[in-house]
Amino acid sequence: MNSKIIKALYKKEIMDILRDKKTLLMMIVVPLVLYPLIFIGSMTLTTMIMTQSTHNSYNIAIVDMDNEASMETYISEFSKKYDYDFVFINNYERKNNESDDTITSWDDALKEKVVDAYLTREDKDGKERYVIHYLSSVNDSATAMGMLKDMLKEYQDLVTKLKIEGADLDPVDILESVVYESDDQSTQEESVGSIFGYIIPFLMVSSILMGAMYPAIDTTAGEKERGTLETLLTLPVNNLELIISKFLATSTMAMAGALLNVLSMGILGAYFYQSLKLSDSDVAFSAASYVPAILLTLVCALVFAMFASAVCLLVCIFAKSFKEAQNYSTPIMMVFMFAAMASMIPGITLDGVLAYIPVINISLLIAKLFVFEFNTATISVVLLSNLLYSMIAVVIMARVFSSESILFSDGSEGIRIIEKRSDMNDKQIPGMGDVILLFSILLIILMMAGSILVLKLGLPGLIIEQLMILGCTLVYCWYIKTDFKKVFSINKPGVQGIIAGILMWMGVYILMMLLTAVLSKIFPSSAASAGDEITGLLFDEPVWVILLAAAVLPAICEEVAFRGFLFGTLSNRYKIPVAVFWTGLIFGAYHMNFVKLIVVGLLGGFLAYAVYKTGSIVTSMCMHCLNNAVALLLGLYGDKLVDVLPIFFKEDLGGLEIIILVVLGAVLISVSTFWMKAIARKRDMAIIDVEMTNAE
Repeated sequence: MNSKIIKALYKKEIMDILRDKKTLLMMIVVPLVLYPLIFIGSMTLTTMIMTQSTHNSYNIAIVDMDNEASMETYISEFSKKYDYDFVFINNYERKNNESDDTITSWDDALKEKVVDAYLTREDKDGKERYVIHYLSSVNDSATAMGMLKDMLKEYQDLVTKLKIEGADLDPVDILESVVYESDDQSTQEESVGSIFGYIIPFLMVSSILMGAMYPAIDTTAGEKERGTLETLLTLPVNNLELIISKFLATSTMAMAGALLNVLSMGILGAYFYQSLKLSDSDVAFSAASYVPAILLTLVCALVFAMFASAVCLLVCIFAKSFKEAQNYSTPIMMVFMFAAMASMIPGITLDGVLAYIPVINISLLIAKLFVFEFNTATISVVLLSNLLYSMIAVVIMARVFSSESILFSDGSEGIRIIEKRSDMNDKQIPGMGDVILLFSILLIILMMAGSILVLKLGLPGLIIEQLMILGCTLVYCWYIKTDFKKVFSINKPGVQGIIAGILMWMGVYILMMLLTAVLSKIFPSSAASAGDEITGLLFDEPVWVILLAAAVLPAICEEVAFRGFLFGTLSNRYKIPVAVFWTGLIFGAYHMNFVKLIVVGLLGGFLAYAVYKTGSIVTSMCMHCLNNAVALLLGLYGDKLVDVLPIFFKEDLGGLEIIILVVLGAVLISVSTFWMKAIARKRDMAIIDVEMTNAE
């Protein structure tokens, strides 16, 4: 890479972005003008509504009470105390439209808004029972009900005290026999900081996303639409230099937007702070104590701006027009906004796997900073993971940002499902947009529907979850007229292919076991939760039912999605090592556990390689099924197998044992790989012979 070229391209991208009035409007006008107007306007409106609600005149009626006069007097005194204005309606009459009969129904009076509420009383079991009749759908009626409810609460306390005094007892001694108070150990700064941590993460995420989205759209789809991208691609620059310049320019604008938002919120906060001080409110806290939190929040904002820019660019790069890019960005915005609300959800803490989930980890970290919880390890994990995700996104963009796929694209990289099925070609390969969309849908199924179904129904819920994954994948492929045979590698595997696959799985399983042992010591909480996911499936069901639901079915359904749709699409568009790597990584990530991200990701990569070499998805299905079955059987019969296979249950392996296992695993993988290559050569030669025979 040439730093001078990147600098020149960066300058060019910044100038192009600044020329766009829409971007400047979203970056400057919205944070500096619109946000303060919204906050001040909403507070002013709320104050006006509250003031008006207490100064409005409300019509009420006291119906069929023996103590009507005394109750009316009490309500009048109560209204003076709280500055309420009640007008008493003593009777209600109206004429029937069809006759001259007079109708006297207080329910009619309420519905016709002659009264806002009316009060009735009945004596039952020596107690006075009052009922407030009102309409919750009418604001004035609901407000009047609230006022009358407060009045009756005071009236209840008054009558209670009078009865206690009538029995020659002390009301205070009876009613306040138990005294309690609260002692807040938090400092004023921590209390105020918790409020900041509740609001600031969402505002920061939304502002950075808005600042990144429009520049990302303009520098990708916008340039495609304007036809200026062709000129860039004719320059003596490589794809990585071009992508880095766009990435840095978008990150700069996102960070600038965030800083403007912070400035706007800071000015607004200072305004409210001074207003509270002038009103003699208790706001005795030191603003200087928040300086470390603010500085670290700015670092978080910088890192998150890079991540948001990378995601927006990666999504928008597949769009063919500005409008299409906006459509692609809408789901991204919804996901980011939802994840940014993590700081508002009680009970969520920044530990374990949450520290590695983007957006959520940044949101929770900022909330912690403002209550002065500075954990160096946690801060490092959050920041480094987001930087890593950004780098991965940049590398992906450099891979897909080739001149051929952009300048001469027929939309094959986009989302095909949005097109009419009648306009699609037969036997086509899904686009990368299809991969992103389908696996976003599958992620939602696994996170929401799947977890609920498993918790509610147990093994039947797991079966439904797997069938949903299979159904979504097949329906999606059917609609876009996918070449099923090519994408899903639908071929006979042969006995040799299956045996080679089993040998490969045995070697991989040994390496997975060793890797799990190492990672469980580094990330104990993540490893514990990974084990719980398996043991949670061990219900009181027959073994064959458990194996069918948790071994056979996932081996079919998940393989169709991951080694079929995902690997089939990637392997037809990128080099095999790249396709294998990303298939394994995404497969591991879908297990929602950091230890499994690495361990299961390793298995997923080898499963994809087995499909490529044997030419059949059946091979990976057999390997997947065997892997799940062994894990389940070890969980079910571990106490019986510990004497037969002690090495699978030892927590601390010796150095010699580790060396033997590593060598054994490597030998099994090497032998199976060599065998698969021989199978692939034999298959290729058979194909060549058939083609030559057909040619003759």
